[in-house]
Amino acid sequence: MIGKASLGSYIKGILEYCYYDKELTARMKRQLRPEDIRGELVYIQNLALKMHSDGRINLDYLARQYIDNHQNNKRLNKYVWHQSFSFAPGERLDDEKIIEISTEFAREFGFEQNQMVVFKHQDTEHFHFHIIANRINHNGKNTADHFNNYARTGRFCRRMEQELSLIATPDMKINQKRQSELEVKDKVHLKLKIVIDKLLPEVSSIQQLKERLAGEGYKTYLGRGISFFHSSTKVKMKGSDLGRNYSLAALEKALGQQVAMESNQNQERVRRRKQGLRV
Repeated sequence: MIGKASLGSYIKGILEYCYYDKELTARMKRQLRPEDIRGELVYIQNLALKMHSDGRINLDYLARQYIDNHQNNKRLNKYVWHQSFSFAPGERLDDEKIIEISTEFAREFGFEQNQMVVFKHQDTEHFHFHIIANRINHNGKNTADHFNNYARTGRFCRRMEQELSLIATPDMKINQKRQSELEVKDKVHLKLKIVIDKLLPEVSSIQQLKERLAGEGYKTYLGRGISFFHSSTKVKMKGSDLGRNYSLAALEKALGQQVAMESNQNQERVRRRKQGLRV
């Protein structure tokens, strides 16, 4: 079982690719017909369907629901998560297993309450299916962080192979070294996030944060953004790689709020002293 993920913003194009024959590059030049359908809809979540008179799914109606929900969080440009899972030659999954994998994927990757459709394809040597999910939930929150996609997907595939007695796919074994490297990187990223979270309440500027991080084994580089280098593991990472709360702008905002809160607390202590109250 091999999983591949990509992010995008053109939901109609992704839906068309998964539903219709991929060779139909001139889709706007002629009327599409039922015989042009490539993908079979297996599962749909938090979306409504409309059908054309000839039995085809109305993809415009489906895409509009994704787009309308995107209005709740326009800051996230690539709001569409396109995930595919393919299997060893000759291995075929019934719809029940496809749904089991899809809903478990949704639970683990943050799409459990989001819009999602699943199409299966049986027109190639490798049986596969596609998940098209909205990263934004109905409240406008991005619930699906794409951080370290490759390693997370690899671990998920290995678990599904074991739990569902699927054939282990050699292609993933070839990439085990790469997966191991990414897992190390993931641990370094997580550790740095913990360190920054610990230091933020204790500093009042990016320069002070930089100095404190140096004591923890990190070099900090400032430019248009912020990046870090971990001396012992030789891993370099951008602040935005850690998450949107660790970009330079977000850190400066957090520090500004911290300074404002401390200033307010100091003013309150002065006021209470003047009034003879216990501080």
